[in-house]
Amino acid sequence: MLGFGAWAIGGAGWGASDAGDEAERLATIQLAHERGITIFDTAPTYGNGASERLLGRALKAHRDQVVIATKVGPRDEPRRSLEDSLRRLDSEYVDLVQLHETLDRWEWQLERLYTLREEGKARAVGLCNATHLQLARALEIAPVASYQAAYNLFDRDVEERELPLVRSRGLAFLAYRPLAAGLLTGKHASPPEFPPGDHRAGIYWFKGREFERRRAVIERLRPLARQAGVSLSGLALRWLLARDGVTVVLAGARNRRQLEENLAGGAGGPPLTRDLVETINGITRAVFRLPRPTAQAAQQARAWGTRERFIVERLDGSHTPESIAAEWTDRGEQPMVAAQVKVFVDGMVEHGLVDAES
Repeated sequence: MLGFGAWAIGGAGWGASDAGDEAERLATIQLAHERGITIFDTAPTYGNGASERLLGRALKAHRDQVVIATKVGPRDEPRRSLEDSLRRLDSEYVDLVQLHETLDRWEWQLERLYTLREEGKARAVGLCNATHLQLARALEIAPVASYQAAYNLFDRDVEERELPLVRSRGLAFLAYRPLAAGLLTGKHASPPEFPPGDHRAGIYWFKGREFERRRAVIERLRPLARQAGVSLSGLALRWLLARDGVTVVLAGARNRRQLEENLAGGAGGPPLTRDLVETINGITRAVFRLPRPTAQAAQQARAWGTRERFIVERLDGSHTPESIAAEWTDRGEQPMVAAQVKVFVDGMVEHGLVDAES
């Protein structure tokens, strides 16, 4: 199911902000509802409350027809945060309240969210951006209904542990960043320069070796999209909608044009064939295959930190960045994600510590 990710609609953090475009953003939400989208995901931090206020205005007359999900920050007082959200949303309840991140005292935060659910201020409780170990623990604390994390055909951390857990426990899975923050639209032929305040300026895949790898995948996907009769972003959305365990794909849009592009790609139309899905997966596996370390690197690694040695020991041709990160996270220490593995290995490449032929 295609849902509406309401970060960009908040008007901050995604390109140059223009106070005059509020009417367009409001119209975008209204059009989303008219075109059949019934799930809207927001947070207090999206535009410093602007996202919630716009959703409240646009959906007030249709409140019983839509699902609104919001979040509570990891260091926010849960009751105050949710009640402030309800005022901005002009609603007596949210359908789903989610803990945005699992930082210090996250278990205490989750218990408070469950209390708010019991009071009728939320109909269900969810967790975002947690490890599989934290998610399993959360299910012992409260009746968690959903899990939300980043997922797209580039960023697949959740495939290792979280998605299997979600499927086995019957949780809803909400996938955000389905187009890799816009990269999977295919509009960036070179590393982009983002305006001040745009959060994408700090994302590692918009620069360096990771950008080049992703661009290589995109160029190989273009003819597949044409053959399937969809845009590149449509191919990416349909790939994600076809993944086992994915309940809602949260595609963001800041204006009606972007929304129409998402709807054309992700709403209706035939699903991708199994052969096409496997072809896409084969392309990503090939491009993101990790190199092997040189003998010199293996020797130097003995003096490196535990995490660095852990990565080098698994550069054996059988591991992916995601599987290395998951195995480290299994230990129950500071978690690791695939991005950290890639950045570290790229540093090895720059220092000539990987086999050029691997």
